[in-house]
Amino acid sequence: MGRQLTRKFVSRSNGTWAASAIAIICFLTGIAVTAHVGLLIRNELVAQHKRDIATELSEARARLETEISRTVAHGLALRAFVAELKDKRFVAADYRNISTELINENPSIRSIGLAPGNILRAVFPLEPNKAALGLDYRSNASQWPAVEKAMVSRETVIAGPIELVQGGRALLIRIPVYPAEFSGQSLADRSYWGVASLVLDEESLMASAGIKPVINDINLSVVDKGEDGSAARILFGDKKLAEQDHVALPLLLPGGLNWELLGYPSGGWSSTGKEVWITQFIGSLISLVFGVMAFLLISEIYKVRSMALHDPLTGLANRRLLEERMHQLAAMCERSGVGFEIFYVDLDAFKPVNDSYGHSVGDQLLIEIGDRLQSQTRQSDTVARVGGDEFIVLTPGNMRSPEKDTFVHRMLERVTQVFEFSGASIDVKASVGSASFPKDASTVADLLRVADRRMYAQKARSKQSAMNVPENGVPQAG
Repeated sequence: MGRQLTRKFVSRSNGTWAASAIAIICFLTGIAVTAHVGLLIRNELVAQHKRDIATELSEARARLETEISRTVAHGLALRAFVAELKDKRFVAADYRNISTELINENPSIRSIGLAPGNILRAVFPLEPNKAALGLDYRSNASQWPAVEKAMVSRETVIAGPIELVQGGRALLIRIPVYPAEFSGQSLADRSYWGVASLVLDEESLMASAGIKPVINDINLSVVDKGEDGSAARILFGDKKLAEQDHVALPLLLPGGLNWELLGYPSGGWSSTGKEVWITQFIGSLISLVFGVMAFLLISEIYKVRSMALHDPLTGLANRRLLEERMHQLAAMCERSGVGFEIFYVDLDAFKPVNDSYGHSVGDQLLIEIGDRLQSQTRQSDTVARVGGDEFIVLTPGNMRSPEKDTFVHRMLERVTQVFEFSGASIDVKASVGSASFPKDASTVADLLRVADRRMYAQKARSKQSAMNVPENGVPQAG
């Protein structure tokens, strides 16, 4: 029984390995596709998270843009007031009330300065800025470039932020004043009066706009990209934020500022969700199902193929497979000159075993004979069942007569051993006829007929010398 199971395992092992390999490939392919789809979903979740962050940043950007524009508007109101007094001799006291009102209205404004002819003549509040009175911007290397730019461009210029001596950082708004000599005079034809300057406290400006380092679990930074955008400088917030995979929105600000608002979630981008887990679970399940289906399908194909080429009872090769291998060896013989041998084995008086013990015992005897023949052959040999109690052994290569006789004797000695099953002992007899290719025949069909005739000749001789079964004796298969 153990040899029967081993034989069935060996006969089906190639199909099992092939089915297993294809099933694994199908499963791994499905897992790879699932992983790719999962990655796409994760990327989409991150993209959606970035869109949500961008929406939050848009609100913060709008507040900051509004606050800076409002402050610049205050400066423009001051410029309009200065223009109204263009024909009057400059007196600082004339501008105290409006300057004080602007500072009180906008807490981001730290101070206001007026510089007719680019010389600072008035500053509000006077303390602690009194020492700055009389400053000629043209002689100040740090402040003159922005004043000159405003004067030449005739537009508002915002510089900074700069570190203040009295502490903190500030933005400097330079508003050039070009009063009109008459109504409708073009700006290009107006004469330069001087410059009005507003000093904005950066911290107060950000607070007034509701800009904080962290808003709704979003880390914020404000970056100055510079005039040409080549160098970025962190103005506010986390300095390391620019190194993260952040969301950036440009700030549309007056005065030539090139700022960006950066945002990054405190917990990083979210790439997990029920969509990912559902996709992975369903994808893995489908991959497993496809793998199992592939295994069963390939196994069934090999099983059907094996059934078509093997005897269902013994698992040995059937006549079809035997003849295929014989034709292959015959074709090889034409090239190499090396033939093959066949041995036709037939059990004598097999029918009495079925009649006396039943077909189940007869089937077990046939299985045992197949095992015995296989035990006497090489791995390259083929043992086939070609009839009810007929077997053929195919051995590649030609044998000399002594070798053939020895092989037949050894094979018969093993086959004709007593078969014991379910308490019964059955004598086994067999007849063998052999033939050599291409010595005895030039075709496979002729070779089979030669071996068959020799087997029946041997059977006839055995019957002539056979002894009768004793009374109350055991029927024999031979």
